Amino acid sequence: MEREVDVAIIGAGTAGLTAQDIVVQKTDNYVIIDDGPLGTTCARVGCMPSKALIAMANDFHKRLFFDEYGISGANALQPVYSRIMARVRMLRDEFAGGVIHEMSPFMDKLIRKRARFVNPNTLDLGDERIRAKRIIIATGSKPWIPKDWQPFKDFIIDTDQFFELKELPGKMAVFGLGPIGIELGQALHRLGVEIVAFSRRKTAGGLTDPDLQTYAFEHFSKEMNIQLGTADIRRKSGNKIVVGCESGEWTVDRILLATGRRPAVQGLGLENLGVELDDRGIPHFDPGTLQIKDLPVFLAGDVNGHKPILHEAADDGTIAGQNATADSICCFKKRTPLAITFSSPDIAIAGLSHRELTHQGIAFVTGKASWEKLGRARMILGKAAGIGRIYADKKDGRLLGAELMAPAAEHMAHLLSWAVGAGLTAADALAMPIYHPVPEEALRSALGQILKQMDDPAPDSRLEPC
Repeated sequence: MEREVDVAIIGAGTAGLTAQDIVVQKTDNYVIIDDGPLGTTCARVGCMPSKALIAMANDFHKRLFFDEYGISGANALQPVYSRIMARVRMLRDEFAGGVIHEMSPFMDKLIRKRARFVNPNTLDLGDERIRAKRIIIATGSKPWIPKDWQPFKDFIIDTDQFFELKELPGKMAVFGLGPIGIELGQALHRLGVEIVAFSRRKTAGGLTDPDLQTYAFEHFSKEMNIQLGTADIRRKSGNKIVVGCESGEWTVDRILLATGRRPAVQGLGLENLGVELDDRGIPHFDPGTLQIKDLPVFLAGDVNGHKPILHEAADDGTIAGQNATADSICCFKKRTPLAITFSSPDIAIAGLSHRELTHQGIAFVTGKASWEKLGRARMILGKAAGIGRIYADKKDGRLLGAELMAPAAEHMAHLLSWAVGAGLTAADALAMPIYHPVPEEALRSALGQILKQMDDPAPDSRLEPC
């Protein structure tokens, strides 16, 4: 049996559902194909449940400062891991359930089967075929275990499995200090799980500025056991596992694998598209249109391996949905980049990162901010910590990007990304009001430094005459 549709969307995650919202405005003759769990990666196993765990961990961590605050009795507080994880799952189910509820108006368009390309216009679903004028691939990403570690998979917990834990292990290794590794590793440590984390480089949370990379690594190393080196699994030891790197080895109960996710393309039959695939099995695509060569096929969201962030996936869904229903393919300009890691302090990158600016050969100057002596930072964290770098065009001071590790950086990163998107200069930003006492005050110093380093240094004039 073969059905003909205008658009077929493979995947009902953030990118796929956003594409559906665009497609349905142009045609009712479409289908969404997904045989996996519904509710989006963010709501089920990513952004939302992790933030629930982090909130509980940070609340429990505050007990360490209670004596200093004049509040006694904090040493009697104890985490009950089974109840903590049960609450995380309860919230997770609410988040995912909300997404599924929003799908109810078009559930008749959802096909709960696995799709495989026969050719660029045809999908094989096993007992039927779908022939579509345009096809959107939005299958997301999945954790992966390297082949050499497969014999130890019973000891490995990936990020899709983590929130199903009924209890937390007493001792856990964390492989990888990217955004997921540092968020969950720090949260587990603050809840009393003994952590040994491994990182191949002195960095954390996706930072690229050398000064910030070193600062972050040293800061988090003071809080928990972080080993610099290539993590490896050595051997089983009864019901435990021995892990190590160049500096030694440790026996732990379980391993949290946070070394990244890979595009979920296995079994899709992309080889039948007739285009070359890279070493991840991904075809080349235009980042502005998301089209694969000149085919009627678009690659949207985490599956394209570009930026695995929810709002980026939503933007991709918009682009793919527009182009899948348009008479002619159009390139779209994306919004200002923004990435946030919800560690403590927060880590954030707004606009272009230090690495991107350097690779593009842009002449820029750097303004430096510090929260180590800022009064409000002490109120938020118990002790002040954090530094930041703001990057601006050397010629005219136009803001280009920033990297931060600071209290409330999640909010400051939004302000900075908006300023970059609006084309503001450092002088423009300094003309804006900043209240006292707030963490944003530290940005004033960085912006002022930028003014002094420009080719034509501008005066730090914050008020204009009437």
